[in-house]
Amino acid sequence: MSFDLENIAVLTGDIVKSTALSRDERDALFAGLKAGADAVEALQDEPAQFERFSGDSWQMLVQPKLALRASLVMRAFIRQESKSFETRISVGIGAVEPLSPEGLGASDGPAFWASGRGLKALKGAQYFCTNTGNKPIFILADEISKRWTQAQARVLAFSLLLPHPTQESVASKVGISQQSVRNHLAAAGEPALLAALADIEYSL
Repeated sequence: MSFDLENIAVLTGDIVKSTALSRDERDALFAGLKAGADAVEALQDEPAQFERFSGDSWQMLVQPKLALRASLVMRAFIRQESKSFETRISVGIGAVEPLSPEGLGASDGPAFWASGRGLKALKGAQYFCTNTGNKPIFILADEISKRWTQAQARVLAFSLLLPHPTQESVASKVGISQQSVRNHLAAAGEPALLAALADIEYSL
């Protein structure tokens, strides 16, 4: 399977307060992002082509319908490493030119432009944005997920995957009780997030 170059989601991110992090912390954060990208690849059965650039920035490719889920997965994977880890994520959906052999940073097209412009426009404590009509859902999902604790993120890193796992299977993977999983998911706003994801992914 390969991406439809006429309709693709480009996620561009940068690390919040990166200069306050040590080199080891930045490395741990990017290891979390890479693990998240690997999880996204499993969701869509094609490479996310995750790339780090400029020291504290990154890009990846996602099927458009999975853009919000991928954003939440990336946050979950870094937040489980540390409560202080955070990334902005701008989603640009549209066409791209054939990808450059030199990588995403050398690639071009409207989806890349929209993603880059969105990232520059993010202000204050808003960390998710998109160039689509789903912007309000992205803003609400951002507000809910930025409050995740490490324990909640660790559970969400599994719960956000597809096919949707049972609480029992998540408990087994994380090594906690099913009741603890249920409590973490409720506190993390998972029911509302899953409802929003189902609506977006069904409509696209």
